[in-house]
Parts: sequence; structure tokens; C-alpha cells
Amino acid sequence: MTTVELQDRLKRLGEGFSGVAGIAAYNLDADDNVSLNDTKSFPTASSIKIFILYELTRQHQRGNALFWERMTLRDDIKTPGSGMLFDFQPGANLTLHDLAVMMMGISDNTATNMLIQRLGIQAINEAIRETGLLDTELRGSIDFDRIRESNDNLGVSTPRDFVTFLGKLYRGEIMTQGGVEQMLDIMRIQKNIEPLRKYLPFNPYAREFGEDQDIWVASKTGSLKGVRCESGLVHTSRYTWAISVMSKDCQDDTWTSENEGIRLISQASKCVYDAWGPSEAA
Repeated sequence: MTTVELQDRLKRLGEGFSGVAGIAAYNLDADDNVSLNDTKSFPTASSIKIFILYELTRQHQRGNALFWERMTLRDDIKTPGSGMLFDFQPGANLTLHDLAVMMMGISDNTATNMLIQRLGIQAINEAIRETGLLDTELRGSIDFDRIRESNDNLGVSTPRDFVTFLGKLYRGEIMTQGGVEQMLDIMRIQKNIEPLRKYLPFNPYAREFGEDQDIWVASKTGSLKGVRCESGLVHTSRYTWAISVMSKDCQDDTWTSENEGIRLISQASKCVYDAWGPSEAA
């Protein structure tokens, strides 16, 4: 599939979507890219957690917030929504690495707010700015009273910002190689087969069982009412690419794996894989 054909497929996906769709994909090996509404601002939902992980890894490298440092779970910081810590007994003593794994692996909101409290919103946003991103901002901790007022009240970004960041990260332009490996190792823990991975020949358990994993995905999803998004890196034996699919104002308000926003991400991911994946897929 040519770049022109891929671009046309993505355009048609956007035209058939009930809300606003934004897509960006950047081939890090062939220096090729496609986009749709990639500079439009979207709510990040939980995808903003990528940048929280980035600042944690930076602070760990600088000796300011070490992965093995511990925080104690308190009732007053428990946050509803995705995750498991909300249902833990208070007093659990967790390392910052534990919290990062829960934040990225199961999108734990309590773990996220504990990390935001430890790192600081200002520090996270300064880290984002230092990478050259001008349209991405963490606007507060996860507070559903504020989010009900506007989905933008957690965080905002653009598909272009996400793929720009992920490309710089993968190439070691904004962090030492050791830090890149630490961050991607945590990002690859997410085993959610939906949405980026749905139509890819990807085995989420291969790595931990010591099996070959020719295709790996390091990403973070995000979901709010009317919003579905996912941004990450997809590595194959042929190419590695950064991809971000974001949406807002979707008319489908269901919470199933067949939500229109999730289907958009899965279909866009498959289109990019068909174009840039191993030769048998291209």
C-alpha cells in the first residue's frame, strides 16, 4: 500500500466517524508519515499518563524520585475509575515502580494521582515543554468532578505532539538509552488487546514466557465519555512507527470493546500495519 493509499484510507475513516477524529503515524525507519487533523487539540484522557511516566523516569535518572522509593496508600488519595488500588486497604506500601506499572498496565487512577502528587504537575509540564511540545498539558490530577465539567480538564494534546514525542523518545533524543529502555519496558506491560493491537498478529504474553515477540507495542489508551484515544510505538521486523489516534464528541456512549471510538483506533492501526508491517502484510 502506498502512502497516498494509506492517507486516503485514514481520511475515509475520519469521514465516517460520528465525532472528530485525529490520526498521526510516523514511520521511524522510512521517514514517512500520514495524518488527519493531527494538529487539532483533543482531550488526552489517560493517554497523558505517558508523560507522567516520562517525568518519573527522568527524575529517577537524576536521583530525585527513585523507582524503589515507597509511598503509602491513603484513603484520601483513592481515585475511582480504572485500576485496583481504589479497592486496596489503606497502608499498602508501594514503590514508585509499582505505581508506574499499575498506571500503565491497568491505567490505575489512584497510582496515577500518587505519582502526580510525588512528581508535581509543574515538573511534568516542564518536562513536556522541554521536549518541544507546545500543545500538550497536564491540567490537574484525576478529579472526576472537574472532568465532568470538561474532558479537557485532565489533559490535552494533539496526535502530532504524541508521535513527535514518541519518535524522539525511541531515537534517544530526549533521554539516555537506559532511560528509554526503562520507560518502554513499563509501557509494554499493558496487555489490553484492544484497540491498537486488535488486528495485529501480536502476542501480549510472549515476552514474559521467553518466546519470540517479533511485533511489540508500547502504548497507553485513554477513555472518557465521547473520547477514545491511544498513542504508542509499534515495532515489527520491517519497520517501527509511532502512532496516535485521538477522538472527541463521539456519539457512541457505550463502554464496550465495540465502541465506535475503539473501532476507529483499531481500524486506523490495521491500515498503518497493512502499509508498513512485514512484507506479507503490505
